[in-house]
Amino acid sequence: MNFINKINKYLIDRYPTIWNTRIVWMLALSILLHILFFFIGYVSHNNPVSLQNSGVIDDFFSSGFILVNIIISVLLLVGWLVYMFKNNGFKNFYPTSNWKLFGQFVCYLVIIFASITFYFSYMFGFRTYINQAYPNNEFVKDVAIINKAYPFLSLEYQDFELDKKAYPKMFMDLYCETNSNYIHYNEPFYTLKEKYYQFFRLYEVAVTERDVNRDFKYPAAEYKKGTELAYKNIVADTCFYYFKKEVVDVSSHVKSAEFSYYNFSRAFYTVDFNTVDYFDRYNNSYNYPEPTYNGMYGINLNANKNYNFSKDFAGILDRKNPQEIKKILNDFLEVSKKYQIKTDLSTDTWFKMVYHPTDFEVKHFIASEKPSPTTYYAATADSATVVSNAAYEEVEVAQDAAATVSATVATENENLLSNYYYKKLSKNYYEIDHLNYLLRSVELVKTVDFVSRSIHIYIWMTFFLSTLIFCFRVTNLRAVLFSGVTAGVLSLVVGLISLMYAMGVSNDQEYFVAYLVLSISTIVLLIPLLFVNSRHKLFTAIFMNISINGFVLYVLLILGIISMHQNDACRDMPGYYDSYASRTCTTLLEDLDMNTSYILLAAGLIFIFLYTAVIKKWRAVSE
Repeated sequence: MNFINKINKYLIDRYPTIWNTRIVWMLALSILLHILFFFIGYVSHNNPVSLQNSGVIDDFFSSGFILVNIIISVLLLVGWLVYMFKNNGFKNFYPTSNWKLFGQFVCYLVIIFASITFYFSYMFGFRTYINQAYPNNEFVKDVAIINKAYPFLSLEYQDFELDKKAYPKMFMDLYCETNSNYIHYNEPFYTLKEKYYQFFRLYEVAVTERDVNRDFKYPAAEYKKGTELAYKNIVADTCFYYFKKEVVDVSSHVKSAEFSYYNFSRAFYTVDFNTVDYFDRYNNSYNYPEPTYNGMYGINLNANKNYNFSKDFAGILDRKNPQEIKKILNDFLEVSKKYQIKTDLSTDTWFKMVYHPTDFEVKHFIASEKPSPTTYYAATADSATVVSNAAYEEVEVAQDAAATVSATVATENENLLSNYYYKKLSKNYYEIDHLNYLLRSVELVKTVDFVSRSIHIYIWMTFFLSTLIFCFRVTNLRAVLFSGVTAGVLSLVVGLISLMYAMGVSNDQEYFVAYLVLSISTIVLLIPLLFVNSRHKLFTAIFMNISINGFVLYVLLILGIISMHQNDACRDMPGYYDSYASRTCTTLLEDLDMNTSYILLAAGLIFIFLYTAVIKKWRAVSE
């Protein structure tokens, strides 16, 4: 206690504002709590299993830590206010200056910000652990091991279809038609369970003109000739139509349309520590390439295949080296063990399932999750012999019956392939989703700027709490309460006037409301300046408090009105709708983007510093 008393005596003698706000002790206590939250973040995900879900980056909010944060922050701030309100030099007419008043407000900002931002300490602790437990070089090495073995997991039959083939190079440039209505049956094609595959060479036609419905015009020459459209792809203001030129015979590279490891053409995961998008990482499953779509049928063409990956993997298959493949499988299982991914695969069992060196057909598929007791399988890990099961046959019959009444031939063919897949599905499993979530969670925690994602929320929570406390300190509780009531009444008046205008004058009340609010806000801001010497101190205090709390919103309103005019002026430009120029029109708020928040904060601080002169004049007036 003697130490605390000595510090307090030193501060009150030399720095009364700092002593009055208790900022030293509040910051000391907040720093201790930030250290505690850093430690909690550091140990919160020591178990790799805790990283195997889609919301790890937001665990602070979903796991309940945010409630702990709120409770601690409330207790801190309430205790601080109780001690601070014991002495108010301004209300007791102690000598003060504009800088001292503004300094108090800045102290409020610092104290409140330090007392509510424990989330950042938690996340810094979380990131520190991830960087230590999963170093970048080791993480990249593990991802390379995973990508090399991933095709052998044989999880989805679609990845092994002929239309996914990307190697040799020619398959990157060819279009594989799978719709039976557009197969040229008098030319080379392949079939698998009544699904057809035929390769075409394409040519491109770029179109920028639009019709009266704003749709891109169809190329006239191709329309007259009846040339078959493969697909179309829209990029910005251009539509690229891809038309079939001729059928290509690929028999020198493809023996049959059976599921084959040679057809696999995508990496499981791509690491990029430089550009990681939060929503992209959790909204896209695995590492599928950007799809293009058939203009008539909406079929995913998977045009952007991974040629380099397919080439390297084909090299592994061509060598037909059992020891090399076993090592790839074993390394993958070792990484899976380290990450605690559940599976019942062993190297030997897995090798027997995938090693068919004649043409590396896919003989068995592996489940992507642990099967339930009611799951039926038609193949074993060690044998390709089909196991009959009455219950499974009933399911198969039901599926075949559903396929018979299917709306399209394509759907019927997919059902046949699906049935074939279930017949070849082994009893083994590997929880691939958990591996995917873990990799994405690690990469997100390493790279996502979690400060920028939420800093603005904390800034404005801090600012408005500080202005509210500041208003109470310079006026009184009655003035603050009446200020809230007055602001509510003014909002109600604006709402009623806007409703009457919309009903009686025009439905387009956007500008009317904006300028009405601007006019009333300007009057509110002027009242304290014009009546600062009035003896009706409560009246002036009410509008003074509203001005302090609402000035940044006033500036935001002005920026919004400017942006509205800019947007409308852009739309009124000649040829706007003909050229689709709306995509290049930007407004002031769009240009500023998140910088708007910092500009408003600076404007608010400058306003409060200048407004301290008005506050002092108001306080000097006798009651």
